[in-house]
Amino acid sequence: MKKYLFMLVAVFAMSTAAFAQKGVTAFGVQGAYDDWNGQFGIGVKLQYGFIDQLRGDLSTDIFFKKRGLSLVDVNGNVHFVVPVVDKFNVYPLAGLNLAFFNNHIPTRLGVNLGGGLECFVADNVKIGGEVKYIVSDNGFSRLGVNFGVAFLF
Repeated sequence: MKKYLFMLVAVFAMSTAAFAQKGVTAFGVQGAYDDWNGQFGIGVKLQYGFIDQLRGDLSTDIFFKKRGLSLVDVNGNVHFVVPVVDKFNVYPLAGLNLAFFNNHIPTRLGVNLGGGLECFVADNVKIGGEVKYIVSDNGFSRLGVNFGVAFLF
């Protein structure tokens, strides 16, 4: 029994090492949705792997004007990448959000909490999506959804 348990742990450790993110940089484009005003937008994302399974993520989304309101989100998040099967990862995320508006609503600072998934379609190309709840002051908490493609280099 101990031998089988050791083999299972060894296989898990090898599969985890295969998905190591240390030193990997990715740049991507994404579509975005914000439920506060029902706005859609587009954005860009930059990721960098600090250590195995832990990476930083900087992104900005520009939302199309709706009901006279335009929105720009700037996010800084940390992802803990968990390999599920070959070429497929999931991750919880946490970070900060800055929301900029074009009218009387002041800039808002928020906290991002959520998760995402990604699938490698080639060695250096991945597609994915994430959902995050943005907790902010004065009842401005909202849900954000992103989906896109990223290129690793």
